Amino acid sequence: MDVAALRQSWAQFSAAGPEAAKYFYATLFVLAPEARSMFPTNMSYQEDKLLAALGHIVSHVDDERELTAFAQRLGADHRRFRGTDRQGREVPLGEWHYVWVGQALLATLERFLGPRWTPQLRAQWAAAYEAVTRLMLTGAAQAERTSPPYWEAEVLAVQRRRADVCVFTVRPNYLCEFLPGQSLPVQVPQLRLWRYLSPANAPRPDGTIEFHVRAAGRFSTHLVRRLRVGDRVLLGSPLGAALSSYDRAPESPLLLVAGGTGLAPLRAVVEALRQGQGRMVTLVVGAKTPDDLYDDRAIRELASGWPAGGWLRYVPTVESGWQWSGAVGRAVDTALRLGPWRDTDVLVCGNPRMTRDTVGALLASGVPAERILAESYDHSLYPPLAGGVADAARDFTGSGAR
Repeated sequence: MDVAALRQSWAQFSAAGPEAAKYFYATLFVLAPEARSMFPTNMSYQEDKLLAALGHIVSHVDDERELTAFAQRLGADHRRFRGTDRQGREVPLGEWHYVWVGQALLATLERFLGPRWTPQLRAQWAAAYEAVTRLMLTGAAQAERTSPPYWEAEVLAVQRRRADVCVFTVRPNYLCEFLPGQSLPVQVPQLRLWRYLSPANAPRPDGTIEFHVRAAGRFSTHLVRRLRVGDRVLLGSPLGAALSSYDRAPESPLLLVAGGTGLAPLRAVVEALRQGQGRMVTLVVGAKTPDDLYDDRAIRELASGWPAGGWLRYVPTVESGWQWSGAVGRAVDTALRLGPWRDTDVLVCGNPRMTRDTVGALLASGVPAERILAESYDHSLYPPLAGGVADAARDFTGSGAR
């Protein structure tokens, strides 16, 4: 395989950006009209995912271990998508879907590479795509032995903590195993949209899962305003490795810094740690005002029930608040005043700006990048592409900021 040729042509192709992605999907839907039902009406998010996934594959095409892991994870995750056949019946993703995608990809490359698209380059791309397809199908087959393509979950409880914040609990029809800090793709069938939400609890004996959502787009606004007890949602397989690596140094203290509903996966981590032998944990939760601390009561209850031999120090922080007696300022500034943290693992989760600023301040204070496990609570991102453990801090600073 001519890796240099693939990467050079990808650099030329990706310069077209969204235009190339739009052409790809238009071509796909002409080749296979029945595939259209597998995608949402608004394709902008899907177009971004396509470019990100292809870019990741091309950049690691000569790294067999990473390419295999990513492609198989991608194949397992794609089992949740359903299309329709020519008779209008719902069917799972099959090999013929990959054939259509391959044809559309080659046609799109030809369109945007123009005279640079030679028979030799076409053969290189076709071989690379076939190899990735085999890995994805293998990943799907392996996952089929251990988990369903998706879980159907009933909504058991809905709490609207604020006008724009909803906390809801679901019960899947089968046990859905996940690690604290991971994300699950969630779909409201009426919208045909999949978005990633992080469970706000450690795995429970009854299998129920709690999610925290702030209204920020069509999907999240639907959940905040319209979700009701008894509704049904779909859950895909859990993804994400950065925050779920919180227990890699179980004897050392841990600092957690959360912003907004980025608290959810960190609260799951706190619950998991409470079930252990006791560990020194500091949780700093940032908000604009005291009213934005939507889960304050639950966190205080967790802190009061911390096991003997360890402690949970909970420090809510607001940027402004009338008669507020607690910490004032950014969450990261409060955390740094409680430090130093040079020998402590730090988990950071919030919106992209909060995460980037927090990681930057931690690095400037002397916390090594490998100590920081960071994830942006931005569900337009595809978790398999969200930064890994050691690389997460670098992804949120400098030219790699997301």
